Amino acid sequence: MAKLSSLLDTINDIDTTNDPKQDLVGKVYEYFLSKFALAEGKGKGEFYTPKTIVNFIAEMIEPYKGIIYDPACGSGGMFVQSIKFIEAHHGNKKKVSIYGQEYTNTTYKLAKMNLAIRGISANLGEKASDTFLDDQHKDLKADYIMANPPFNQKDWRAETELIDDPRWRGYDVPPKSNANYGWILNVVSKLSENGVAGFILANGALSGGGEEYKIRRKLVENNLVEAILVLPRNMFYTTDISVTLWILNKNKQAQSKKVGSETRKYRDRAPEILFMDLRQLGEPFEKNSRNSLTLTYKKWCKPITNGRPKKLKISQNSAIPPRTMKLSRKIFPWFPANTLNL
Repeated sequence: MAKLSSLLDTINDIDTTNDPKQDLVGKVYEYFLSKFALAEGKGKGEFYTPKTIVNFIAEMIEPYKGIIYDPACGSGGMFVQSIKFIEAHHGNKKKVSIYGQEYTNTTYKLAKMNLAIRGISANLGEKASDTFLDDQHKDLKADYIMANPPFNQKDWRAETELIDDPRWRGYDVPPKSNANYGWILNVVSKLSENGVAGFILANGALSGGGEEYKIRRKLVENNLVEAILVLPRNMFYTTDISVTLWILNKNKQAQSKKVGSETRKYRDRAPEILFMDLRQLGEPFEKNSRNSLTLTYKKWCKPITNGRPKKLKISQNSAIPPRTMKLSRKIFPWFPANTLNL
């Protein structure tokens, strides 16, 4: 006990405010969180989300202001990086509200600790619970959703469970054999009228048949899918699985929108999807690569004058009107032929 007390005294004596840019306690805590997550997630389709992926999602959807939600928040990494993104771009973290949910009780407590030591307030629900069976935020409408839910989660509901769940309204019921499309429809149901989501799924979600195909087709027909990006392999610490970043957007219409400190003009992208195959980038997936990709995405969203912007360097049209290309080659299994390869 004396040694523990001495250790705590030593930690308390560390001047963590000497350099405000160095979140020393946060970095140490993040290190141990990653080690814990690696041990806990093995065999469950759960993988600790590396900071590079979390940063990339934040850079793509730019959660400057409004409600941020993560339906499978783990230890809260998405929230921490969102706040860091806001601070790095001179935004005001007081303009965001954070909501999340986590199934595992220990991880739920770690998330609350992770946020508390950084001074981040959040509503993670009254308790640790299953997002599907005990939704802690039933009436929530979020402006930004960031998530890395468990991959290919099997038997996530019983045969007769959640058949009439309002989150599936307008879509087929996701199959109980795989929760991927349960997560997708949960995200869709939580988006506000101008909401944007960025989340990671295994590549198999791009080509599943049966109910998954029907749901995927409906998502395209409803103009919700903004972009699909296949990420490089070896992004996760304990698996070399290749994963996909999905960007969903409830409002792909032409508009002017305040983003951070600037006002941007967006063209009508309703019937289009941006496909990007990033596997050739390989590792490491560093900041320069991410900056180039986010810039490409932003240019694609801008109004087109005199054809497609030359700097985008797209040899073929990657913005695919789904109703003129055989419905995106039967709703992208795996990808349409004219994908933007970077």
